[in-house]
Amino acid sequence: MEEESGYLVDITSEAEIYYYDLLKYLYSTHSVESADRKSDEILDMALSLDKMSGRGRNEDKLAFLGLGHKYLLYELTSRKKVKIIYFILESEKKVFVTDFFPTEMNDSSIEERNK
Repeated sequence: MEEESGYLVDITSEAEIYYYDLLKYLYSTHSVESADRKSDEILDMALSLDKMSGRGRNEDKLAFLGLGHKYLLYELTSRKKVKIIYFILESEKKVFVTDFFPTEMNDSSIEERNK
């Protein structure tokens, strides 16, 4: 069986800022152990796009950008989730993670955060 060729995962500088904002939230609302585990799992989920980049759902709110944005959903709690938003640049075999978006935020801010 032939192994699927990998992609390079690039977490944009804006997405890094959003990830650190998410960490601040996690460490202020969860135990240290829980925040450590969840922050690792979220980052691992983003980095796993190197092998299975096409598995996410389309992010319709970003369709106007024409980049085919998708997202993976990470469940923080039964009510709170984080969208890991990304697009794929096939010509460069790269996945660009553009946001770690808490779903309890107003959905309309996805567009502003991902321009």
